Amino acid sequence: MIHHVNRATMKATATPEQIEAALESWRDQGRSNPAVKSFVVGRDHGGDFEYSAVFVVEDLDGLFAYLTHPTTYRTDRLGLHLVERLEIFDVSDDDPDLNAKIQELHRRRNELNPQVAGLLADVPAYTGAGVDD
Repeated sequence: MIHHVNRATMKATATPEQIEAALESWRDQGRSNPAVKSFVVGRDHGGDFEYSAVFVVEDLDGLFAYLTHPTTYRTDRLGLHLVERLEIFDVSDDDPDLNAKIQELHRRRNELNPQVAGLLADVPAYTGAGVDD
């Protein structure tokens, strides 16, 4: 199993309505994507971020299905421009070489949809896979 974690702090200019729409879009990702086995979306407690979403997928194929699902792309287009700080990471106990494999999935995703890489690159403070250094 892979736990795909997204942590975000919104820009001061983001309205409550925009933030709620972005959170609801994250929830829709969890509800509508068959690759997602479970998910949670809400306030981030105990850290430096405001909101988090965790999506559990079975394996790398499931992660790629999650990353390239239309609802994930919709959330990217809807919410990334609202984000001041973003951290994305994955947790799994399955494979010591998982990081390199996940990086490759993000590279493939960006090749399929270069607009997403541009949106990620425009986030003022971003940590995680998906944008080359």
